[in-house]
Amino acid sequence: MLNKKQIANIKAELTTEEAAFPLVFQALGDPCRFKVFKVLMQYHDICVTDIANIFGITLSAASQQLRVLERLGLVLKMRMGQMVCYEINVENPIAKQLVKLLSAPARGWSASGRKGGSASGGKGSNK
Repeated sequence: MLNKKQIANIKAELTTEEAAFPLVFQALGDPCRFKVFKVLMQYHDICVTDIANIFGITLSAASQQLRVLERLGLVLKMRMGQMVCYEINVENPIAKQLVKLLSAPARGWSASGRKGGSASGGKGSNK
């Protein structure tokens, strides 16, 4: 069992960054928002109209999705005349970690959630 000093040390180690992760994962748990974040990773300075056209959603829906990501500090809003564009906030440590995580090739798990490569029989398949 932990003593009071150990508990105090653990509490001190918990940063606001770590406390923000559940909110970030909740936001990115929305499939559309996750895809928007992925598009912003690949194409910098994407405008709201571009997001709306890519995903076949209304401008207000695209704005809402981007606003959630902006409130979490994952993206930055830039106004270019009448257009509003967004980019990944590379200064945000969580956004940086997410970009690194999502850019890395997946190892050991397939899209089906099974370990060992493709769902059609990766490593260890008995074909």
